[in-house]
Formats: sequence, C-alpha cells, structure tokens
Amino acid sequence: MTKYLLNAVCLSLLALVAVGCGDPNLDDQNFDEDIVDETIVEDEVVEDEVVEDEVVEDEFIAPFDNDSADNPAVDQFLSITGVREVVYTDQISAEDGDNEDFVQFELPNASNPNQNIGISIDCDVFGDQNVFARVELLNVDGNDETRINGTPIDCGEEELRVTVRNDQVQLARIHVQGVPEEQTLIEYTIVVAPF
Repeated sequence: MTKYLLNAVCLSLLALVAVGCGDPNLDDQNFDEDIVDETIVEDEVVEDEVVEDEVVEDEFIAPFDNDSADNPAVDQFLSITGVREVVYTDQISAEDGDNEDFVQFELPNASNPNQNIGISIDCDVFGDQNVFARVELLNVDGNDETRINGTPIDCGEEELRVTVRNDQVQLARIHVQGVPEEQTLIEYTIVVAPF
C-alpha cells in the first residue's frame, strides 16, 4: 500500500505545480493544441532549410590539390620489371573547385623510340550529366609540351591505344569537358598501361 500511496502523493503534487504555473483562463484542450502546433512548425522550418543549403554548397566541389604541368600529382617511371602501370584516382569539378589534374609517366628508352600504350578513364559524375572528364596526352621535352597525335580520351570510352615516344616524358592532363549548368563534381580513375 505504501507504494501506491507514494505514487498518489507525487501525482497530486505534480498536478498542483502544473496548475500553479499555468494560465487559469486556458482550458486544457486549447493549451495542448497550441504547444503541439508551434513545436511542429518551428522544427520543420529549421531542419529543412539547414540541410538543403549544406548539401548544395559543400558536396560537389573538388578541393585544390596544387598540381600542375610543372608539378604533377603523379610522376612515375614505368618498366617491365618494376611498376608496370599507373592507376590514379582523384576529383575535378566545375564551375568552382579544382578543374584539372596532371599525371606524368616515363618509359624505358629502348632501341625503338616509339611504344604503344593503353589509356582509359572511368568517371562518376555528380551534378550536370552532360559534363565529363577528358584526358589529353602531351610529350614533355625539356620545357616544351606538345600534344600527342590522336584523339583525346573521354570518360567511359574503351581503352584507347596510343603510340608515344620512349625518349620523352609523357604527361596526361585530366580536365573538365563541357560547361555545366550547375556545380558538378567528377570522380575519376585513370589507367595508363604500357605493358
């Protein structure tokens, strides 16, 4: 019995405190509805606005990684007995953010100055689906860069076989192709496979 008596006393005290703090002119039904309506409206407005603004501003911008033709993100010597291919993954974006990357590689200088290599690039595009990444290959001869003959390589195309010169360093420039109608991020993986 003591347990039930203690519960009854606590509930009575709680009811007295609630009545003492409330407005005597409000009946219980209207008071509860006002609180519920205000709480729901405030929560919906605050949560929806904050979430939408954060997603648009932050997700589709590739961070600047400070690579350039003079300072490529990758500079790899490829050989049959050592590292045989370059596989590089990164992000580019447009209009804002880092919109190009550079990957450099060199082949052994054999008796034949030309070598056939395979290049491919796969991409995931977030934003404008009409925008994609393109790879252009350049021969680097001292301070001069000349475009390698052949077409550029675009996202999703099959591996392209290209003949390059063994006596020069090769540079792959990965950049955004097209003008996006909205902020767009491209996550890509480039593969250079000479052997």
